[in-house]
Amino acid sequence: MPGCRPAAGLAYAGPLSRRTGIPSRCLAERKFDHKGDMAASDLQVWTGIVGTFATVGVSVLGVLNFQRKQDRSAAVGSAFREIVESLASDNKTQQMAAAILMRRFFDGNSEQGAGRTPYASEAVAVIAGLLREAETDQIQKVLADGLRYAPSLSRADLQGCNLARAFLGYREGDKKVVDLTHADLFEADLSGASLRGVNASGAVFYRATLVNAVLANGVLTGADFREARLTGATFDGARLTGAQFLGASDIPANVSCLLDSNGKVVSEEPV
Repeated sequence: MPGCRPAAGLAYAGPLSRRTGIPSRCLAERKFDHKGDMAASDLQVWTGIVGTFATVGVSVLGVLNFQRKQDRSAAVGSAFREIVESLASDNKTQQMAAAILMRRFFDGNSEQGAGRTPYASEAVAVIAGLLREAETDQIQKVLADGLRYAPSLSRADLQGCNLARAFLGYREGDKKVVDLTHADLFEADLSGASLRGVNASGAVFYRATLVNAVLANGVLTGADFREARLTGATFDGARLTGAQFLGASDIPANVSCLLDSNGKVVSEEPV
């Protein structure tokens, strides 16, 4: 009714809405609350969407990364087979190129090494197999020299390999020393080879040919030189404690003076 006042104790809420009979101020507050509810709901939805995309994205990237690793591994395997086939070629130029490229399987930074040198052991085995049949020539030397780039030659089977003139020794600037610990070089030909500064502790040189070989400054403790040919071999500065020379021929004087009656080095001092 015109001019009516609100009952005592009731707060005035403003003029009534013509449609609803609800005070306009209440409607405004309700609209404000509704907008707030919508904003919160939208935020939750978008947060869920972003979270879903993030989860799916991580999964997809994981699958793609796995596929890339598989593809890379397959490519490295294919390259390895191609190089091995080239080494068996009758074309000398192709053989030489393959002998050089084989070293890339020892390099973790190359595409063939692929960060883990997965074919390093196989590469050593292939080179060793070829060197058992190889004549002493340039390709043979390239293959033999390539072994120094292997991550390790520890316990490697190099029996009967033609390692003549091979350079496996340490040279200034090298980041690591060639590891020949416990390697098997039974009847290997190391004529004129350099093993300067290598670690060949426990290595087997039984009946090996070491004519004019350089083993200076090497760690040769416990190595087996029995029945080896040592004409002109040099051991200056090498550590030979426990090394065996029984039956070896042309043992250098500075080594023979260190041997006991069983042909074993008992001195702990370098040669």
